[in-house]
Amino acid sequence: MQHGRASELTAVDARSVAKESVTRIVRPMKLLPALLAGFALLQAPPGIGAAAKVPPKHTSTLGTAKMAVPNKLKAGEYLWVPEVSPRGPIVMVVSLPEQLVYVYRNGVIIGAATASTGKKGHRTPTGVFTILQKNEDHYSNLYNAAPMPYMQRLTWDGIAIHAGRLPGYPASHGCVRLPYEFARKLFAETKTGLTVVVSDEKLFPDSVAHPGLVAPVSANGTSVNAPSLVNGIAWQPDAAPPGPVTILLTNEDQRIRVFRNGVEIGHAPFTLMDRHRKITLHVLTRLEPSGAEPTDPATGRPIPRWLEVSGKEENTVSTAELLATFTIPSEFLTDLATVVEAGTTLVITQPAASASARTTLTNDVVAIAADGPARN
Repeated sequence: MQHGRASELTAVDARSVAKESVTRIVRPMKLLPALLAGFALLQAPPGIGAAAKVPPKHTSTLGTAKMAVPNKLKAGEYLWVPEVSPRGPIVMVVSLPEQLVYVYRNGVIIGAATASTGKKGHRTPTGVFTILQKNEDHYSNLYNAAPMPYMQRLTWDGIAIHAGRLPGYPASHGCVRLPYEFARKLFAETKTGLTVVVSDEKLFPDSVAHPGLVAPVSANGTSVNAPSLVNGIAWQPDAAPPGPVTILLTNEDQRIRVFRNGVEIGHAPFTLMDRHRKITLHVLTRLEPSGAEPTDPATGRPIPRWLEVSGKEENTVSTAELLATFTIPSEFLTDLATVVEAGTTLVITQPAASASARTTLTNDVVAIAADGPARN
């Protein structure tokens, strides 16, 4: 009996030990997913794994999108056309006398907005800055935790670009306030390290204090010099390494300009068949070769195809018809053909690229379909 009881106890004890051992194994395995999930949340960027907090809007002017040259924008209005130059380095210029912010990509303007900079006693410092830090839902450490949506820091002592109230005059404590919607769009395009030039008429040349459609500074903030002219034509591709190319034709001053990696590498005059014709904004992009393009008899090369990028459904003018209205020096077109490639952006607009432009763009961004042969 004792032996049998001992055996029974031994069996019971064995089952208990086995059960306890299994419990010790199962519990950690049940905890493992939770631990991994917690670790993943610790490693994930803000906003991943939970709904990102939307920055408050009530302390900012929301903003109204317009299709107008920057100096025609009224308080709270902005221009945003990133499709004009979808690739390349970005540089920003804040004009204190104009109370405007200009955004350039690959040397061509893609956005502008009315701003409100530092008021008397809190003047926004001028100079060349870089974006040091970004925080879409930031609150001031200096001014009663005031909301600073889509904050992009320029200095560690409190100067930043962010959404805020735009009364139509300098009213901040030194920051650069922007319309909420523009600040949101801009925040999505920029990175830390990007150059921001805050300019006035005392320390900067007029071209920087009063910018135009073309970037007056390079991606590192230094003033740019246009290529030297030979018989009215400039072509210096060695001024910039290979990279994104943007071609800009402005009818008001009848100039064609070529930018690569944010640097102007060439320009030339052109003539318009109809001198009285007004040009609305046209944006095209060069397509990848399909292998079925017709060949240009003069060059023996396939004729490139260009496609609309503005998203308009209707096209009243073909690419061939549009470009046929311009007469561009043949030698310049030959040089241009050496840098144009798939992804090159072509922009045709009425206002001149200089700061003296005062022409308002139309409300329609007319795009061109790749429905005909086009010239290089």
